[in-house]
Amino acid sequence: MRISSFLPVFVLAVLLTGCKSAYITPSGRADFTAFSSPAMRESFSAKPAAGFPAGIVAVRVQQPLYRDFYTDREGGVYGHGRYSVILAKEVEDDSGFERIQKLPQIGGVITLSSLLLPQNLQSDRELREAAARLKADMLLLYTFDTTFHNNDASTALNVITLGLSPTRKVFVHVMASALVMDTRTGFIYAALEANEKRQVLSNAWESGQTADRARLDAEKAAFKSLIGEFEKSWPQIVERAHKGS
Repeated sequence: MRISSFLPVFVLAVLLTGCKSAYITPSGRADFTAFSSPAMRESFSAKPAAGFPAGIVAVRVQQPLYRDFYTDREGGVYGHGRYSVILAKEVEDDSGFERIQKLPQIGGVITLSSLLLPQNLQSDRELREAAARLKADMLLLYTFDTTFHNNDASTALNVITLGLSPTRKVFVHVMASALVMDTRTGFIYAALEANEKRQVLSNAWESGQTADRARLDAEKAAFKSLIGEFEKSWPQIVERAHKGS
């Protein structure tokens, strides 16, 4: 995991740049293999069982021990094990979930509370059990893989020194991924993906707050695109559910 390299890279950055502060880039995406059946046989045996209009629980998941600039200060990361649940709404706004709610045969979109989740998160079962307690038929599990680069081809940066030359360019790449899963059986209706890229001159990196705006802007755009992918896929999801029931 990238998080294991944060401390030595940060120390090196401080040694090389003296008193200049640094922006530590966010941890990685959740490994979606944690949300699939442990055996191929079980994956094929899972059947759709959602009822309509379907209630949907939307959950953001990230890698274990996830951290970014916002959650380091404000909290909002829950659980340990194979993934973390992000309870803080950094980039999601109500308009995205309202777009989903307006689709035909959707009864509503709900978010999870930590009160419904155990601390030890090992598979989709913990999330599906929480969704079942809310009487939701499906889960929308989504994650962000956000990386920073000196240029399009460079290795991802873990630490960016603030206050560098204004001519230096930093690229922000975001890949947003999602699974639409049946609460009752774990059947996966769809896998969705959206990508965004931003170019930012390094004179924008004056502080941790200003540096983090580039991440937030790119992730917000990626989330909006992911909602669009869900809208396009929804008719096929409904069709798959009806055929399998």
